[in-house]
Amino acid sequence: VGESASMMAPALGSVLASVLGAVASVLGALPLAFLAVRYPGRLTLAMERVSYVGYALPPIVLALSLVFLGVRALPFLYGTLVMLVLAYLVRFLPQAVGTVRSALLQLNPHLAEAAASLGQSPSTVFRRVTAPLLRPGLLAGAALVFLTAMKELPATLLLAPIGFETLATRVWGATAEGRFAEAALPALVLMAISALGVGLLVSQEGDAPRG
Repeated sequence: VGESASMMAPALGSVLASVLGAVASVLGALPLAFLAVRYPGRLTLAMERVSYVGYALPPIVLALSLVFLGVRALPFLYGTLVMLVLAYLVRFLPQAVGTVRSALLQLNPHLAEAAASLGQSPSTVFRRVTAPLLRPGLLAGAALVFLTAMKELPATLLLAPIGFETLATRVWGATAEGRFAEAALPALVLMAISALGVGLLVSQEGDAPRG
């Protein structure tokens, strides 16, 4: 019972950081994907490609770069959960951009145009027409980022707040000291939580937006 209770903090830490990273990535991907799909051009294409830089870099390089940024330019954010979420955003934004972009490509733009021709404001059109049709794609993108953020290690080790622990760091700490039996339970919990994310991702496959 005591060992199971000790898993609560890292499990909650993993879920909290991964959910925040997933939400931030989807929110950041939405305008990039929208501009790339609805207003294709050199500028929007360049913006979309720049978003892939974080995914191309080795994770340790990205983490060390953000450590330097936090120490030199953003000391008030260094060592906070905000900096860790920022690392997840830079690292996993391309996954969200790709998923949201695919969802937008399947969405007929004439639906929004028809709503706008009826006198609806752009914000109302997005809220009542575009967003409901994009919901499966947004959820799929969030689930994909959640899955990969759950097992992210370099950025979490270097940028997490002091005392903040995730299942990935718990597994790494135990295996690094040769305590493989202690790593078994957090690894199992990590697999169980990841399975929930996989279930959400699979559930969205049949809900792609229809034109």
